[in-house]
Amino acid sequence: MTLSLPSELTIYTVGELHPQWLTWLTAARLQAGAAGSPGESFAVDAAAVGEVDAAGVQLLLSLSHALRQAHRALHLRHPSRALAEACNALGAGALLALPAGSGAAA
Repeated sequence: MTLSLPSELTIYTVGELHPQWLTWLTAARLQAGAAGSPGESFAVDAAAVGEVDAAGVQLLLSLSHALRQAHRALHLRHPSRALAEACNALGAGALLALPAGSGAAA
């Protein structure tokens, strides 16, 4: 089950995104409970993110934390350059499996 991030991940959109992500997380947990195993990662398509701020990164960290509580991992697929730079600038690259100089999309 893949979640796709929107083009804008900012303080102006996190209020809308949070309940949507909670719904996704609940569905993902139910699906994983039926067929998954602890340690499984959940994919988040991050290619479309063109604008991101600290609030957006914080929401991603919250999602990552919620998944870790369920013994799962967050896996960002194709993180955009903007997202990778924001995560690295805020010290969140390692938490989101984005090493410095990650393979962000051009």
